Amino acid sequence: MMRHSHLLLRSFMLVFSAASTLPAAELAVLGPDNWDAFAPQGKEVDCIYGDFLLQNERIVAVIARPVAGRNANMTVRNVGGAVIDLTRRDRQSDQLSAFYPGGKATNWRASELEVDGKPALFDEQTHVRKGAAVSVICRAAAAPDSAEAVVRYTLNDGDDSLLVTTTYTNSTEQPLDITQLDEVRADGSFEKMPNGTAPLFWVYDKWFQQAYGFVAEGTTLAAKSDAKNSTLTYSQGDSASVKLKPDAKLTFERRLFPAATLLEVRSIANRLAGIEQRPIELQVKDTAGHPLAAADVEVRDQERPYAYGRTDEDGRLKFELPPGQFRAQVTSPANGAKTVELSEQALAMELPEAGSVSAHVTGEDGGPMPCKVQFLGREGTADPDFGHQTGEWAVRSVYYSENGRFSQPLPPGKYQAIVSHGPEYDAAFIDLEIRRGAATPLTAVLVRSVQTPGWVSADFHSHSSPSGDNTSSQLGRVLNLLCEHVEFAPCTEHNRLSTYLPHLERLKARHLMATCTGIELTDNPGDVNHHNAFPLVRHAHTQDDGAPLSDADMEVKIERLALWDAGSEKLVQQNHPDIGHLFYDKNGDGQPDGGFQKAFGFMDVIEVHPPHTILQSPASSSAPTRNNTIFNWLQLLNQGYRIPGVVNTDAHYNFHGSGFLRIYLESESDDPARTETLDMVHAAEHGHIVMTSGPYLEVVAVGGEASNQQRATAGDDLSIPGGKARLKVRVQCPNWFDIDRVQVFLNGRPEPSLNFTRATTPERFTGGTVKFEQELPLALAGDTHVIVVAAAEKSTLGPVMGPEHAKDMPIAVSNPIYLDVDGGGFKANRDTLGAPLPVMAGRLGK
Repeated sequence: MMRHSHLLLRSFMLVFSAASTLPAAELAVLGPDNWDAFAPQGKEVDCIYGDFLLQNERIVAVIARPVAGRNANMTVRNVGGAVIDLTRRDRQSDQLSAFYPGGKATNWRASELEVDGKPALFDEQTHVRKGAAVSVICRAAAAPDSAEAVVRYTLNDGDDSLLVTTTYTNSTEQPLDITQLDEVRADGSFEKMPNGTAPLFWVYDKWFQQAYGFVAEGTTLAAKSDAKNSTLTYSQGDSASVKLKPDAKLTFERRLFPAATLLEVRSIANRLAGIEQRPIELQVKDTAGHPLAAADVEVRDQERPYAYGRTDEDGRLKFELPPGQFRAQVTSPANGAKTVELSEQALAMELPEAGSVSAHVTGEDGGPMPCKVQFLGREGTADPDFGHQTGEWAVRSVYYSENGRFSQPLPPGKYQAIVSHGPEYDAAFIDLEIRRGAATPLTAVLVRSVQTPGWVSADFHSHSSPSGDNTSSQLGRVLNLLCEHVEFAPCTEHNRLSTYLPHLERLKARHLMATCTGIELTDNPGDVNHHNAFPLVRHAHTQDDGAPLSDADMEVKIERLALWDAGSEKLVQQNHPDIGHLFYDKNGDGQPDGGFQKAFGFMDVIEVHPPHTILQSPASSSAPTRNNTIFNWLQLLNQGYRIPGVVNTDAHYNFHGSGFLRIYLESESDDPARTETLDMVHAAEHGHIVMTSGPYLEVVAVGGEASNQQRATAGDDLSIPGGKARLKVRVQCPNWFDIDRVQVFLNGRPEPSLNFTRATTPERFTGGTVKFEQELPLALAGDTHVIVVAAAEKSTLGPVMGPEHAKDMPIAVSNPIYLDVDGGGFKANRDTLGAPLPVMAGRLGK
């Protein structure tokens, strides 16, 4: 049962008349029994049980329950009493992070609910109240130097907007300065009104078809924005600051409202201001009569920009205009542009037919195949731009398809289509010419050239919008992972438990990627106090979905995370560390002090990317040694810290975000449908991991006589009395990158006699999928951990992984195999590899 702390909850009978079936404003306290019926939809929905919902037939708004610790996500915090979800009922796409009345520093706490001006009570039988007007009232207590504040949110039946009324009361004996302001958090792909004063403040995200407007009648509204935050100040005169006398009150009102387009925002604002308007309905088709969805419509008043919009799936855009002469430029990237005078109520216009690509991509068995298709312009044709990097199927110049079948409009011209499915598959490079009015077929069969039996590809660290530090669609993240053939990916949003399962089920791809609920529990400083963990138990629609609280004390936080869910079995990963700070210099004064010692026992794996810097040291005396994470990890191994290394993308955007780094984990099956989460946990804990930007590297150490051979792979221990062993190394690559060097590291040092390159030992390398397959003898004088690196020093990954990673080095790095020579168990040699153990060099104190 959901209880409200400031209402007496009593059972009562409600008698509903026939009028109750008519449209009315509704008030609800969200809970398990009404969630499915009332919770709004959209990429940025953050409501949980206990929040207050106001809706009528036009809009729905959620007010976060005004309690301490109510956070929307990692960066949108202290939202109690704020509007956290707002969207139209008929096309729900909530993109608002938060509207903070009075600013983020206002601590709204006590609250009341009203219907038609009377207190509204809720109990087990009453989940919604209806009336002509519904209200949520929140209070912020007075302090010796501040006024009491009351904010009232009111939604009337039939309104397009939410009325927000704030009243300040000075109960002190001194005059108080009151600044009339609000703050708005709208991130990512939003366009915002330029800084300055205007009757209307607006933000508009055309990619996810959501806009918001803010007006305050009788005041001057001034806005100042950055990429995330906007501060709105209101003044009746020259200043937004008002001197409030003792016992005096100050009240001001404003309205906020959602819309699908900025044109619709303008229409609603004009309506609120009483400005006469005329309706416009624009229908956009191509010359073949096909409706053009997502055509951009820029309306200008004479030559001044007025507002923007996009056509819906039927090619229509409806809005209203005030008196005046307006024209619109209609643009569809694949069809061209045309200008039309907006002189009539109903207007139809045609753009030239686009060309399109009709894709059918399969696996070798002819069945459906998830794939990434990148379109690159050729011979003067520009790369296409399908949508924002936060998007889903069509993201900038890439189309992600969960089954290999899609149709995508393209401007006429010549293109190269690069069809891929991660580094176990050959990519197809296909030249296309797109002509207007024609559907150009794109067919490809993706061949799995690299075989990985018994190993599963994984990415333990990626993000999307619920994390709060980005606004990428989580569905888009899952599409990105699927199409890059990542076979296991825990959901690891910042400070919130979440799940990829609904997206996989929507895409009918549950069998193609194993997943589980996890987290990145984040605090400052970022170089030691970020940790991933999985699996964890999600408690949906509660604060942070039941995640543990973060803590500025890193040792407290990692212990809490490791012991969460009653000490359940889980993997804890140290993220992107400064190893000097973490292990040797806790206070950052440049002097060794043992680091965060209490945390070491809770770390199961540690991120060591970028992997290519392993070849920069210690062979080169000029190479950096401090903050070269993978080199510092080698030093750690030699000090006896057996913490397996991992590499992850830490992806935040969906344009080639996932896939350019991954790990391979030993598994009984490489079928994601049969992959168990705890098997992945155990494999990682034991260091059965190979890290890679693409090449598939197999390393096996073999010891003993022929009649009694013992084998070990990454992470294993192997006893080899006498120090004799053989190292079997095999490297596979698909057709879109190569390797030209294999280097064996012994106790963290590159062994010159076990360094092979195509230039110096060409006989060791081949030109097919298998690039290197050799059995290398080892003769060791003492206990040695062995790491193998396979890399391309003379070439790059190329365009398949996108422009940001095209120049990355193809490289794979195995985790150590620990070879015990003297029979007493493996002992680390304490070698610092020719460089001091890293410290912070006083960096924290500067």
